[in-house]
Amino acid sequence: MMARNLLGSFACLTFVLLGSALAQTTKDGVVTINGGKNAVYVKPQSQPVVSAIAPTAGLVPIYTNLGQGSNVYNGVAGSGLLGKDAGFRWPEWLACGFTPTADHTVFEIKVGVSHVSGADPIVVSLNQDAGGTPGKVLHAWQFSGLPEFGTCCTIQTGRVKPGIPLKAGTLYWLSIRTLLTDPDTYDVWNNDFNGENGDFANSLGSGWINEGIQQLGAFGVFGQ
Repeated sequence: MMARNLLGSFACLTFVLLGSALAQTTKDGVVTINGGKNAVYVKPQSQPVVSAIAPTAGLVPIYTNLGQGSNVYNGVAGSGLLGKDAGFRWPEWLACGFTPTADHTVFEIKVGVSHVSGADPIVVSLNQDAGGTPGKVLHAWQFSGLPEFGTCCTIQTGRVKPGIPLKAGTLYWLSIRTLLTDPDTYDVWNNDFNGENGDFANSLGSGWINEGIQQLGAFGVFGQ
């Protein structure tokens, strides 16, 4: 996958994307790059900005690249979550890695995912590492009713009790996949708001692939 560079203005972004042979317009205002692997919204935002709900009181961030209030994630750029019949060459699932700096127990996760077309449900899972890609699923959540791509900043929140223990210095993954029963899904895992990079993996229909260090999708993992 081509490394993703977040451009600073709509004017520059539109010029670069529309001048590229790799760019393709799908839904009104949505430009896709690299066969749907990346998506950018190039029209002015038509809906009011919504302040994201803060993590549950008493929880601490184990890892987060989420901002605050109305600047939580990049509402106009991200990576495609694609079903096999979404209209692109390959399907795509995504995963971002994080490494706790201390032992913790996870009670809550938050992700910034939005919807372009087709059915919108997704499955988010917290995974162990398996040699540089997502391995055993520790817990999974399903979300639907996602916000429209190009808006900000509705967050999907998943909770788990009695909690999932994580070890310091160990790589874990937060992965997002489409449902096999909804092959037309085209969703977007929005980029983090400040261009933070980290371990990144994807699956194009034949297993997880480590894609090295890239800009991460917007997410947070919280606990005690």
